[in-house]
Amino acid sequence: MDVVIYPLSFVSIFTIILIIAGLIFAYYKKWMMTYAIVFIEFIVFIISLIFRNEIIGELAFRPIYLSYEYFPQLYTLFTSMFLHSVYDVLHIIFNVFMFILIAPSFEEKIGSKKFLMIFILTGIFAAISHALLAPLLSSSLFYDPTIGLVGASGAISGILGAYAYSYPRDKVLFPVFFLIRMPVLIAGIIFLSFQTWYALAGGESNVAYFAHIGGFISGILVAAIVIRKKGPGLYEPIEKRDLGSYVDTKRDKIDFSELDKLATTSELKEILKKIKKETIPHARDIWLEHFFEKVVCPKCGNELNHFEHRVSCDKCGFKAKY
Repeated sequence: MDVVIYPLSFVSIFTIILIIAGLIFAYYKKWMMTYAIVFIEFIVFIISLIFRNEIIGELAFRPIYLSYEYFPQLYTLFTSMFLHSVYDVLHIIFNVFMFILIAPSFEEKIGSKKFLMIFILTGIFAAISHALLAPLLSSSLFYDPTIGLVGASGAISGILGAYAYSYPRDKVLFPVFFLIRMPVLIAGIIFLSFQTWYALAGGESNVAYFAHIGGFISGILVAAIVIRKKGPGLYEPIEKRDLGSYVDTKRDKIDFSELDKLATTSELKEILKKIKKETIPHARDIWLEHFFEKVVCPKCGNELNHFEHRVSCDKCGFKAKY
């Protein structure tokens, strides 16, 4: 099977520049890479709706591109993760929904640089996994290496795998028939189990299950190299943690009057004292994380969500900013 390769159209070149420039701009402006990626994905989706033949035809990755003859087309391993089906809007909506559920808290822990590195590398490994493993299935009689692969789901799976490896006890909202808050490790196991089952059972012909599996597994491997150690608070006392390995996130002032209201036990009051006295930003952030692992909603006693100096309760709607 052959694929006719034409020179890139102006709109495809513009789209590639837009993707790269958007990521660079977001990084240097210190924006959250999660939301920058989501914004770029939607912009590219809109462009794809208008110029679907050029964008999907020229920037989607096709397994046949792994052959020596099509080696120059390997840039599509990168561009394909920013494309989505123009025939099914649920494709991009579901991917973005999953991404926002798990990515922001992980990015805040490891920093934008490592986050973007994991996203891109696992997205590439996911596409390669699909190309190499999908033909091995008995259900792949109609497998066509010239059909383009699009979507960020492989990279999102990689983020989930990296998060599950690095901070297994962190809780995230994850869809299992309906949204359930669970440790990210459990969410990862459920996700990998379902994807493996679908891949072996045949599943839907237009879903690249091996891209999801390959992305998830590569996320674990890349995180083991890039992050190098697992998250704080999981295996050793807080006093013994390596402060040098964590990202300095928020250095702005803290409104301790709001935190005082949440310190309802003697243990929480002692932790808050340490936070107030701590002058090293890394150590202070770790103590804050420890504080919010134990704090509960002052209204209903439910677990609180904590993100970017804001806390909220899903059960009663309580919100506070510190």
